[in-house]
Amino acid sequence: MPLNAEPPAPAGPPLDPAAVASSPPQGTTAEVPDEARHQGTTPGRGPSDGGSMRPLVVFLIAAAVALVGSIVFAFVHIGNERERAELADARADVVQAVDEGRTAQEGLAQQIATAEKVLASSDGKVVDSAVRVDLVGHIAAAKELGAMRPPAVPEPGTAALDTTEDADALEAAATEWAITMRTTATTLVAATEDVQASNRQWQQNRKDAKAKAIAAAERTKKAAAQLKTAKVTLTKVTAQLKISVRDSEYTLSWTADVGAPAAVRKAIMTHRAEGKAALAAGANLSNLRSVQALGERREAARAAIEAAAWDARATVADGSNGRLDVDELCKVGVGPEGQDQYLRCDAAQAWKKLDARFKAEFGKPLRVEYGYRPYDWQLQALDEFGSGQVAAPGTSNHGLALAADVPVDDGFRFGRPEYTWLAANGPKVGWHHPEWARQGGGREEPWHFEYVG
Repeated sequence: MPLNAEPPAPAGPPLDPAAVASSPPQGTTAEVPDEARHQGTTPGRGPSDGGSMRPLVVFLIAAAVALVGSIVFAFVHIGNERERAELADARADVVQAVDEGRTAQEGLAQQIATAEKVLASSDGKVVDSAVRVDLVGHIAAAKELGAMRPPAVPEPGTAALDTTEDADALEAAATEWAITMRTTATTLVAATEDVQASNRQWQQNRKDAKAKAIAAAERTKKAAAQLKTAKVTLTKVTAQLKISVRDSEYTLSWTADVGAPAAVRKAIMTHRAEGKAALAAGANLSNLRSVQALGERREAARAAIEAAAWDARATVADGSNGRLDVDELCKVGVGPEGQDQYLRCDAAQAWKKLDARFKAEFGKPLRVEYGYRPYDWQLQALDEFGSGQVAAPGTSNHGLALAADVPVDDGFRFGRPEYTWLAANGPKVGWHHPEWARQGGGREEPWHFEYVG
C-alpha cells in the first residue's frame, strides 16, 4: 500500500497505543485473556485481526519520525550554509573596504613628502600665509593616520564574525576607516594645491611687479629721451626764430625802400612782434609738455615771419637779381635757419640728378644749405660777412637762383671724397665749381657751386 494510504481501521474498539507498543514480538505466544477465551475468538480471525497490524503501524510511525527528523536536519543544515555564505560575503565587503583604506593610507607617504616639499619651498612666497598654516595641520593629521593599523578582519564563525550583526558592525568600521583615509588624502592634496596656487600667484605678482617696474623705467627713460629731444628742438627753433626776427628787419627796410604795400609790411611787423614775445617766454625745462609747447610756439612764430616775408617780396618781384618770383622757382630743401631754399627749376632738375648719383655713392643726400638769396638776405649777408667775403647785393649768382652752397659738415672740404666727387661729377649736369672758389682761387669756398647749364 502507499505510504500515505491510511490502513483500514480494525474492528472493535480502538487500539491502545500503549498496548500496541507492549505487544510481544512475533514468534512469541501471547497470553489470551479470559474474556477472549470465553468469547471463543481465535487470534487472527474476526474482530481480533487488529493484533496482527501493530508491527506495521509501529514501523510506519518510526519511519515518519525519522523522515521528519531528516527533513528538519536538512533545513537546519541549509540554514547554516546560507548564514556562512552570507558571513563570507559580508567579510569580503569588509576586506574590500579595508583594502581601499589601506591603498589610500599607503599613498599618504608620498603625498606627505610632496606637501612638505611644497611647504618648504613656499616659505615667504605665498600671497596668503593662512594656506600654509592650513597645510601644516593637514600634514600632521596625515602623519597620524598614516601610522594607524587598519581594522582587523576576522574569519567567519569566529567570535568577532559570528552573526550578520557582527558583519554589519565590522563593515561600518572598515568603511569609516577607509573614508577617513580617503578624505585625509584628498584634503591633504587639496591643501597642497592651495599652497601651490598661492605660490604661483605670488610669483605672478612678482613678475607683474617687475614688468610694471620695467615699464615704468622704460617710460621714464622714454620721457627723458623725449625731453632731451624737445630741448634740442627748442634750442634749434629758438636759433632759427632769432635769425628770422633779425632778417625780417632787413626785409622791412628793403621792401619799404622799393615800395612794398604797407599791409604786407604790417603783417611782417605783427609776426615779428610775436616772434620777439615767443623768444622772451620761458618754459619749465624739466617738463616735457612745457618745453614742447614753447618750441611749438617759437616754430609757429618763425614760420609766420618767413611766410609774411615771402608775401612782401612777391609784391616787388620784377625778375631782377634778388627780386625773383618765388612761384617760378623750385624748392630744393630747407636751410639751417629753417628757411625754404629754392633754385631756378632747370638748375633744380640737374641738382636732383646729382643727388641721386651722390646718394648711390655715399649713402646720404646731396643737401642744399643755401640756394636762392633774395635781395634782403644779400643785404644781411653783406653786413654779417663783409664785402670781401660776399658779392655785392644785386650781383650774386645766389640772387639769380643759380648758385648752391652745400653743408661743410657733410664733407665738402678740400681733399675730402665728397668735395672731390662733386667737383668732378657736377659739370656732367651743368654744375661747376668756379675758379675763384677753388683751392688757391682767391676766395676759397669748397662748398659753393654754380649752375651754367
